[in-house]
Amino acid sequence: MTDRLGGYWLGARLDGGGQVVVREAYDESGARHALGVPWLPDADARARLAASAEAAEHVRSLSVAKLTAVCLDGEPPYLVSEYIEGPTLRQVVERHGPYAGDDLYRLAAATATALAAVHEAGAVHGALTPEKVVLGGEGPRLVGLGLAGDGGGPPADVHAWGRLLVFAAYGPDAGRLDGGVRLDGGERFERPLRGLVAAALRPDPERRPSARQLLMSLLDVPQSQQGRLLPPEPIDDPPLGARAEAVYAALSPAEQDLVPDVFLRLVGLDAEGADAVVSAGRDELVAGRGPDEVAAIDGVLAAYGEAGLIGEPPAITHGALLRAWPRLREWLDGERAGLAVHRELAEAARRWEAGGRRESQLFQGEPLDRALAWAAGARRRVTLSAGEQTFLDEGLANTRRRARRRRTVMAALLSAAMAAVLLALWQRGVADERLDETMARVAASRAEALRVADPVTARKLGLAAWSLAPIPESRRALAAHDPAVEVFADPHAGPRTLHAITADGATLAALDEGTLRLYDLNAGGRPLATTGGPAQSVRAMAWSPDGRTLALVGVDRSYLYDLRTGILGRPFGRGLGTPGEQSAWFSPGGGLLFAAARQSGERWAWDLRAGRAAYVGEYAVIGPGDRVALVFDGKDSQIRRPGRASPAPWLDRMPWEYTTFAPDGVRVAIAEETGIQIYGLDGVPTHNSRYRPSPGHLRFSWDGRLLVSTDSDRVRVWRLDHGTRIADRQVPAAADRHAQAAISADGRWLRVLAGRGTVLTIDLAAPSAPARPESWVCERYGPLSAAEWRRHLPEVPYQETC
Repeated sequence: MTDRLGGYWLGARLDGGGQVVVREAYDESGARHALGVPWLPDADARARLAASAEAAEHVRSLSVAKLTAVCLDGEPPYLVSEYIEGPTLRQVVERHGPYAGDDLYRLAAATATALAAVHEAGAVHGALTPEKVVLGGEGPRLVGLGLAGDGGGPPADVHAWGRLLVFAAYGPDAGRLDGGVRLDGGERFERPLRGLVAAALRPDPERRPSARQLLMSLLDVPQSQQGRLLPPEPIDDPPLGARAEAVYAALSPAEQDLVPDVFLRLVGLDAEGADAVVSAGRDELVAGRGPDEVAAIDGVLAAYGEAGLIGEPPAITHGALLRAWPRLREWLDGERAGLAVHRELAEAARRWEAGGRRESQLFQGEPLDRALAWAAGARRRVTLSAGEQTFLDEGLANTRRRARRRRTVMAALLSAAMAAVLLALWQRGVADERLDETMARVAASRAEALRVADPVTARKLGLAAWSLAPIPESRRALAAHDPAVEVFADPHAGPRTLHAITADGATLAALDEGTLRLYDLNAGGRPLATTGGPAQSVRAMAWSPDGRTLALVGVDRSYLYDLRTGILGRPFGRGLGTPGEQSAWFSPGGGLLFAAARQSGERWAWDLRAGRAAYVGEYAVIGPGDRVALVFDGKDSQIRRPGRASPAPWLDRMPWEYTTFAPDGVRVAIAEETGIQIYGLDGVPTHNSRYRPSPGHLRFSWDGRLLVSTDSDRVRVWRLDHGTRIADRQVPAAADRHAQAAISADGRWLRVLAGRGTVLTIDLAAPSAPARPESWVCERYGPLSAAEWRRHLPEVPYQETC
């Protein structure tokens, strides 16, 4: 079977054998389904299944998985139904043992309810087995409807129901029936249920009760036997995308950086230009990379291999992952147009390396132009390996050498005749023009590679590309829309430097090797102060809401640095002793300091005014002015105000770490798995729709009109009054922490603190693109300096661009 069937991408096999194979499947939007492929040996079997499926489409019951699509004309034919998360009845019994007592009654009632709904719609199930009952979060659900044809009609379903209950009561080794209801090993059924099972198992179909009769008899039971039958343990049946995202979150930052490279090299295009899963040897994935990158790629392969998402040799196990994992879908959307070009480049680079780097195997002409165009304008997430970059650079150098040789040959012919002179000059002009275009593509490619971390230099490189040759690639690099208009990079940043930015984006703090440095970001990163930090190692830093106090959380104690006096206060409270991903933050009113270590779960709050611990053992999110708090504790969650607390069970299963108050104090934004929603404190959504995607940490603008979301490598901004996303930009990946967002008081500027102390300034006014970008770049940023030109374009002689 292929990766796709109709409009569905196929995942793991759920059930099968005999005449039906059931697979997990995802549609183009990434929604999860169950897809069944029946075996139809002849036209009569197809006709019977068509009639059964038509009847099944009329079943409407919360106890039955809904049939959503039927396609019996194709090859193979298939039926699609909603996917029910949870274990099957067989899995539960085999893992936890048989059912008894009240739970057995609840199972009997739920399955009889499902069968009655099926039969009253004029349908039959035809294959009711322990695999066809799923213990979901809302109780037992009947699955596999419409896949088995008539199967003997309703009486056969009732008989199967009896056998189902026997299995549930006695387990897989029940033995054979004896006298209708007694099995090897003794009696398990209480009297009322025993009679119903015995009646369902009667040999004569005419004497069996209907599903409706079974249900009515089961409804008249004691209160203890009523209610839903839930799984014996929490449901652990995440969709493919959630599994992939969990693996991604557990990787180190260096490994996360290479996940797009690995997965995008495992996706190709089929003959029709659609996405397709392809395999790649490990040697292909690590070719031309340094030891650190090789180790990181091996870590990615091992982690996703252990999760069953990448096989051996490396290949995506299930094509459905291409639609089920939102992060991979986003990567593919940005790279799809260049996948074939990149694969051609990667294979050529490997052949060139394996063949002894022969000049004849280098790209030239159209293939070189195509690869450069992709690298300059279509590449977003794929990072060229050192081997691929060297291959392209050698191709460029070879083109340049060939052009010089052509000019030498033409010069030797100058004495032949005037016609030959004119011809040589014309050919030389063509060669020079082609070389200029090639180098313009190089400049455009390097502009795109720099754009995420250094948008200013990227703009100036785009201008250089345009000045070399006004070709489409250089035009795209010059005119590319980018809301980031300024960048500051901490010149002293190292791999262990900690950074924190004030809420208004005015001041950046950097701590490294015991030295604390402060920068004025409103003055282009001008140094404000340099002083010594605490004697002990610092795990996390955070600015107070007013930007006057910097908290430094050490290994066992914490400190406060006063920006006005330049004094580092005495140690107090607690620290974070566990290494790994740590963070610190103030409450909106500045009265509480929080700190947390993600891997260990260590977390504390310190009341700075009272000088004591607060919210001990609790997970709290504080509102404006520190006047209200959400305390997360499952169904026992609370909203606390001074002197009173009220229950807030709606917070059950909400992620406290991705929750933030709006400035009005009566709304909260929560980044859930299905998107960001804004709620009133009564748990009722205040907006009609969710904001997607839902990457993580949230922050409102000062006036509450904007909502900013950041994760480790991206920032998104929504305008809440009309629900539109006004900014969405990748930022340099931050190691062991998410990017920090800061918004100016007027809401015009967003500053994002990303990896290695890089601060991007984003213009939220979203100005229109300038009519003449070359003039705009010159006026705002000026040209590449001679030093910058040598650093970024060493192959090309320096020339003025403004």
